[in-house]
Amino acid sequence: MIDNEKYLFEKLRLGDEAAFKVIYNKYVPRLYYFVHEYIPLKDIVENIIQDTLMTLWVKKETLSADTNLSAYLFTVAKNNCLYKLRDLKYRKRLFDSSDPGELELKANMDALGSLDTSSLTFMEIEQIIKNTLEQLPPQCRVVFQLSRFEDKKYREIAEELNISVKAVEGHISKALKQFRTSLKDYLPIVAFLFIR
Repeated sequence: MIDNEKYLFEKLRLGDEAAFKVIYNKYVPRLYYFVHEYIPLKDIVENIIQDTLMTLWVKKETLSADTNLSAYLFTVAKNNCLYKLRDLKYRKRLFDSSDPGELELKANMDALGSLDTSSLTFMEIEQIIKNTLEQLPPQCRVVFQLSRFEDKKYREIAEELNISVKAVEGHISKALKQFRTSLKDYLPIVAFLFIR
């Protein structure tokens, strides 16, 4: 877990609402993409995300300090997805609104059931991300970190590094290509790296 995330998590455990808001804003897009891969209904996806983040808030004081926040949130989201998919009422609604078919529904349930969201998996992912970052050319690495880990806009990065926006786009494209290759076995968990 990135140091900033550990700090936020510790503040959250102490009941800091501002820390929860930062975590909320950081994870909503990631969780949305993850959940939507299995349940293509916007309102249900939003409910699952709300339930997932509410679970984090309610259980914040009982979580240990070494809890991997990403692993915890994706595991709760995965379990919430499985619950919804198994619920007949939601199954019927899925069939009526998007007609995914019984085979696709079963495939989604099987895929979710076998998806490893344990903290060990997230430690592996963090190591792969670290190794991949180290393999990137120095400026490409800096651009990617500013974009994906500090949430800076391309124009801000260009100004900060005194390069063109087009150069920033090129570095991001190169980095994403490398990450797609190195993290292919961990999609959709790491999809947040690829969406903006």
